[in-house]
This record gives sequence, structure tokens and C-alpha cells, in this order.
Amino acid sequence: MKTLKTLALVAGTLFAGSAFSAQMVCDIYPKSGGHSWGNGTASCSALDFSFGNSTSGRFYIKNITKPVEEVRWSGIANCSGGTSCGATIRAYSPNNTASALILYKDGTWERTNTARADYETGH
Repeated sequence: MKTLKTLALVAGTLFAGSAFSAQMVCDIYPKSGGHSWGNGTASCSALDFSFGNSTSGRFYIKNITKPVEEVRWSGIANCSGGTSCGATIRAYSPNNTASALILYKDGTWERTNTARADYETGH
């Protein structure tokens, strides 16, 4: 019984801690006449009928609770730091993803989730 209580306490602590962790999210800015869904979430998408091959967007980190020393971006978000990174979102690409490693000033670190941006142009 004591082991069960300990496991419940550990599981509860892990769940509560993750509720306040930093989260990678995205925004997509479709071209004129387009529409976007899910901006500000980890899965955003957009549709327009420009018949182009890309549009602009950004990935950014929400819910940061401590002072940041450095952010190391990965995926299509190729920035040298900061908590927001502009990106070119390619139409129909499975590679429109980004995540980051956050190094905090207190010496701790955190890896974010991976956010995904989907874009269609009417082709």
C-alpha cells in the first residue's frame, strides 16, 4: 500500500509539473483571401488559393516560467536565440516542424514539444 501511495504521489507531481512547462506553438499567415486554423497551438494550419509554394509563419514558446539564458532551435525554425522565430512554411511539406532546447539562467534546461505547421495552396 505504501508503494502505491508513493507511485501516486510521483505521478501526480510529474503531471502537475508538466502543466506549467514551456510549450512550442505556431502561427501561419496565409496569403490574401486565405484562412488559418489553430494559431497559438502546437498544430496550426492554413489554406489559400495563391498556388504558391510557401507562406510566412512563426514558431514561439509559451508558458516560460523562469528567466531564459539561451534557446537552441531545431527544425525549420532556424534562429540564433530568442523565444520566437520566423519561418518559411512550405506547401504540403511534412517537414514544417520545430522544437527547442531552453537553457535557463538557474542552470536547468527543458526541451519543448514539437509544433507542426500545415499549409495548402489549392493545388
